[in-house]
Formats: sequence, C-alpha cells, structure tokens
Amino acid sequence: MNVEQKIEKMESCRGKNHDLLLYREWLNEYLPDHKAVSKIQVGGTNGKGSTCQWLQGLLKNSGFKVGVFTSPHLISHFERIVVNNEMISSVDWERIYDQYEPLFNEKQMTMFEMDLWMALAYFLEQEVDVMIMEVGMGGRLDATTALDYSATLITNVGMDHQQYLGDCIEQIAYEKSGIFKPGVLALTTEKKENCQRVMEQVASIIMPMLGFVSLPYQQDGNKISFEWNEHTYYMNLPYYQVDNLALALECLFALGVELKPEVIQKTIDEFNWLGRFTQLKRDYRVILDGAHNVDGIRSLVNSVKEWKGSIYFSALSDKDVKEMLDILNTLHCPITLVHIDSYRAYDLDSLHYPVISKEELIKKINNPSEDMLVCGSLYFMGEILEKVKD
Repeated sequence: MNVEQKIEKMESCRGKNHDLLLYREWLNEYLPDHKAVSKIQVGGTNGKGSTCQWLQGLLKNSGFKVGVFTSPHLISHFERIVVNNEMISSVDWERIYDQYEPLFNEKQMTMFEMDLWMALAYFLEQEVDVMIMEVGMGGRLDATTALDYSATLITNVGMDHQQYLGDCIEQIAYEKSGIFKPGVLALTTEKKENCQRVMEQVASIIMPMLGFVSLPYQQDGNKISFEWNEHTYYMNLPYYQVDNLALALECLFALGVELKPEVIQKTIDEFNWLGRFTQLKRDYRVILDGAHNVDGIRSLVNSVKEWKGSIYFSALSDKDVKEMLDILNTLHCPITLVHIDSYRAYDLDSLHYPVISKEELIKKINNPSEDMLVCGSLYFMGEILEKVKD
C-alpha cells in the first residue's frame, strides 16, 4: 500500500474508543516515555483548535519546542500532528504507521486512537518540551484523557454532538468536565452559570485546581485592545479570540512560563488558524470560516456584524441547520447553500434556498464579483481551501 491507501485504511477504522485504562496500559507498555513530557489538554465545544494554536505560538516564541495534536484536519491528514508549526512529513508519518500497524491491527484501534498514538510517538522522537493535545469529542471518555497533564482547559460548552454527549447543556458540561484530574490546574472561559455550576460540582469530587478566566477588552471598529499583566495589547481578530488567548495566557502564567510582552504581541500579530475567519486575498472581501454549530455561527455573525455581500453555507446532517440559518438570516443578506461530498451532508434541497455545487462556489471565490462569507462545517472548509487560489 502507498501512503494514501494507508491513510484511507486508517480513516475507515471508526467506532467507539477503547476503555481509557486499557489504552493507557498499551501506551505505558509501548511508549512509556510519554509520562515524562509536560502536556496540556484542550477541550470545549468551540475554540479548541484556536486555543491550541495560541498555546503553540506563545510557547514557540518563548523558546520551547512544541508538539500539537488536533483534529479534524482540513486538507491533509498530516495536519493533525505538528511540531513548531510544521506538520509531520509523509515520510515520517508512513514510517511511524508501518512501525505500529501490527499493534494497531492486533488491538483493533480506532482512527483517533491511532492518530493520538502516532502523535505521541512522533513528539517523543522530536524531543518536544511540551505537548498540546486537543480533545476529539466530549472529554470524559476521549482517548486524550488517558494521558497525564500539567493543565486541562475547557474553552466553552455548547449544544453539539448531542447524540453522544447528552441532550441538555448541563449533561454536555459534565462530559467536558470529565477531563479534570486531581490536583491538576483546570481553567475555563465558560460563562454560563449553569455550566459553571456543573464544573464546580465535578471539581468538588475530582478536586482539580479549578479557575474561571475572563479578560475584559475594548473594541474600536475591527481593532481590539486589552490589558493583561499590566501591559496593553492590540489585535485585529474576531472578538472571540480574546477568550481563547486569555485561556492560553492564564494557563502558561499559572504553570510558571515567563511570557514577555513583546512575545505576546508577536504571537498576536502572527496568529493564523486556517479555516477560522480566513480572509483570502481578493479584490472583494472573501471570508472562510468553519463555524459548524449554533454557537459558532452566532459568534461569526457577531464578528462580521454588518455584512453587505452574499453568504454561502453548508453543514453536516447532525447539526441544527435550521437554527444556524435563522442566525445567518439576521445579517439580511442573500444565502446560498452548497452541496458537499460527504455521506454525512445535510439534505440541503429540503430547505428551500438556492443550492449550488461546490465547483460553482470555487469559481465564484476565485473570481468574486461581491463580498463573500463562506461558512459551515470544517469538512466544507477543507474541500474549499484545497481548491481555491490564495
């Protein structure tokens, strides 16, 4: 098999992850050095990937070598395993996969368990100083929770993946809080009081060092300013990135990492997370954003505020598409739906909006005649970004 076939084989191994204690036993037997490296776990409904990116940028610019494990990927499966902002090469990925494939087959690991295993193996080879591990889904039963951590972070709690995590916000908050560990720093920017109460109840049993993070800011047009640790910083990013950055800053400060003001501002100026409020270089304003649930769409709408162009949207069948469209309609702009290549795609033809193909949208993006806001699932963003010219 070539590397593409090996990835295809891995991606077909979906299903329920193994018991965390069992997965931990396998790691301890075959990758025992994983216990010696400092790790930070990042969970939550929205903003996990951005928070991982903030942590990586702050640490890298402070002189650390950082491994980051995230999912899902946008364009290439290799995006899931990154060291100092460079994704694993196809040669290294295939070499590690070949090394552990017999074990993967013997243990019947899921794709996510294999991805995580390979990330740990690569990070150990690369001798990283810190590993940043993004939760796949939920938290309590996620494979990343089998590891030890210096800190566990929760960005926020929203209604997503209800078929797996529960049909009310409190149940989802409970599942997210399952990443807490005794005596380990646990920080969150979640602001809803009912979710905070759930976290406090879980913390009263598990006994982490729980803290709630909030960072006031001022906004003047597209420019945001805020003060942290007696210095003022400026960013030209969506407002919700303030929370993600605050979570990263407070985490590293609590862990004793010296963060110089010039390093923080440099990290802000360099920040880029592909597919999250990505602005393409065009004569017109073209924004691609992977907002893929109700809270994400609401944050996107609040960020663009008065939109004067058209909106192009697609989503998967397990999302609350009608509510997401209701929120987008508050911008009072034409909305066109876009077919995507996925068995999980929502039946867009049933929604009584204009519908176009992905190919038609790509042509419009490459030669726009108006401002375009393209949003929906991360899978949708990946399909588009793979084909558009920047």
